[in-house]
Amino acid sequence: MDKKDILSNFFISKDNEAIFQEYVGRLQDYNSHTNIVGKSTLINPWSSHILDCIQILPFIQNKKFSILDMGTGAGLPGIVLYIAGCNNVTLIDSNGKKINFIKLIQKKMNLNINIILGRLENLNNLKFDIITSRALANLDKLLSYSQKFMKKSTVLIFLKGKTVNEELKEAQKKWTFRFQQHKSISDSRGAILIIKNLKKK
Repeated sequence: MDKKDILSNFFISKDNEAIFQEYVGRLQDYNSHTNIVGKSTLINPWSSHILDCIQILPFIQNKKFSILDMGTGAGLPGIVLYIAGCNNVTLIDSNGKKINFIKLIQKKMNLNINIILGRLENLNNLKFDIITSRALANLDKLLSYSQKFMKKSTVLIFLKGKTVNEELKEAQKKWTFRFQQHKSISDSRGAILIIKNLKKK
């Protein structure tokens, strides 16, 4: 899907297109001296980053929901969701280099996001409506990270790669949960996992 298709399929306004373009430009500039995303992903950043992240938007029922982006890296998908209208986004990463980039973006682009430099294991007393993650860890590990940030109604939305089915089998040995699996639009081998009612076995 090219940029034009992404803009029309996700009803991205001219204003938001300009904000996404600024984010992509700043990511490319920063990555030229400090490696925070794979160089090959910046050949077509609208597909590999914007589309990959914005495809989870239809699964977020309310843009006012509080969202935790675990292991946000360069702010993906958290910043993309924020630009797309989700106004209560928290981004966490333990990598100072990546958090420095996000803080720079926050300042230069005037983004009202919560940024935490730290490890998920050390965070306490925070609960979210939506927990999301992209390329952080295998599913079992994601579920154990997520557990303490969940309310009863929390929905987990994870972008997964080609090993998604093996990861589901592994995770089901330790956890019970309801899930839906949707094909990724940005990567034919990938999937979007929607998980609810998580409990440790």
